[in-house]
Amino acid sequence: MHDNRIGVVVATALSVTIVVGAGLLTLPGLSFSLAGKEGYVPWLIVAVLMLPLLYVFSYFAAHNPSAGGVTGYIRSSLGQRFASMAEMIVLGTFTLGIPAISFIGAEYLKQAVPGIAVVPGAFFIMCLAYGAGVIGLRISGAIQTAIAACIILGLSAVAVVYLFEVDWQSVPSGIPSNGIPYKGIASAIPIVLFAFTGWEMTAFLAEDMKNPKRDMPRSIWISFAIVVAVYIFIAWTVAYFGENTASWKLTPFIELAHLSFGEYGGVLVGVLAAFISIANVVAAFMSASRAIYSAGRDGFLPNFIGRTNADHKPLVAMTVTWLLFSMIIFITYELGVGEKMLLQLAGQNFFVLYLLCSFGFVRVNYRNPHRLIVGVVAIISVLMMLLLFNMYGVIYCSCLAGVGLLLSRKVPDRGKVTGQEK
Repeated sequence: MHDNRIGVVVATALSVTIVVGAGLLTLPGLSFSLAGKEGYVPWLIVAVLMLPLLYVFSYFAAHNPSAGGVTGYIRSSLGQRFASMAEMIVLGTFTLGIPAISFIGAEYLKQAVPGIAVVPGAFFIMCLAYGAGVIGLRISGAIQTAIAACIILGLSAVAVVYLFEVDWQSVPSGIPSNGIPYKGIASAIPIVLFAFTGWEMTAFLAEDMKNPKRDMPRSIWISFAIVVAVYIFIAWTVAYFGENTASWKLTPFIELAHLSFGEYGGVLVGVLAAFISIANVVAAFMSASRAIYSAGRDGFLPNFIGRTNADHKPLVAMTVTWLLFSMIIFITYELGVGEKMLLQLAGQNFFVLYLLCSFGFVRVNYRNPHRLIVGVVAIISVLMMLLLFNMYGVIYCSCLAGVGLLLSRKVPDRGKVTGQEK
């Protein structure tokens, strides 16, 4: 694919909108409910845990950028069998995760625009994502950049205005720690963890970038700095000023917005949440369509899916992606499968991809002491995260990996394992 149009600014915006989900509006409250005034500490801990993984992704992005994303990283470092397993895990993750996000977006859209039912709303959001892909990343990327700026500024503004309105002399006592704050902090880490997934998805956009070897790593680190700053600022505000009430624990952003903007606060949160969810789906759809395009080009899916049109856009892959996600929206709704179950099944797969990438990083850098240490730390961090898995997620991921292993026999070995870097 030759349509490499976006630069580091758009790539950063896409990363931000992929990572920042509507869950940010509730997660600080859940963290506060467990850790009390130390509710921001889990966010700091997870941010530190993510550093070695971000280094692994930025390394591979600089040395092996392609529409294959993390699958390409794994192929170049661990070989085709592991790449096929990863490819199937990626497809299975996108197939459930992105429709689930569209359901969440539809719920918020319903609050902002009364009268819209959930399924039509989710389908509408998916059509927006497809339309953004059709018009191209140069235009849709500029729109996404503006939306990312509005999201970050809007989220920050709610907290900043609150700090000016609140009475600092009468800070509430918050939630007592009962002398064991570390237990609450440890309990909050699994909840916060999922707010830091998403950077692995931007890897699939490498071939749409002007200079992916330079701009992809930059966009990863810049977006990480932006996201972490916003996360910790909001988490600290909620933890420091939150009260021991159900509303502060479950809908803290509405509490912040009501004091900051009065009766319009709830409307503002609804609009912000809808924007976050829609931007999240659009950016994730772009990544998913590139992953499906790459799977077709590599022979993992039918070859026609890996072709581009006259404008060098993967239109067939985008259409297949849209049809697949739309079908999942209607099927899961008819079966009564909620977005919570979809996210539980899909969300954990990211950590398996993290683990494979970390092992691959160690394999190609085992003679470089500094990188070897980073790789080992990354593996340890991911293994700690894997302890959070539930059994349903393990079964789903194992089935996907098994199918990928079977299909690997029919996939030509297009990439050799690279040697270590000195």
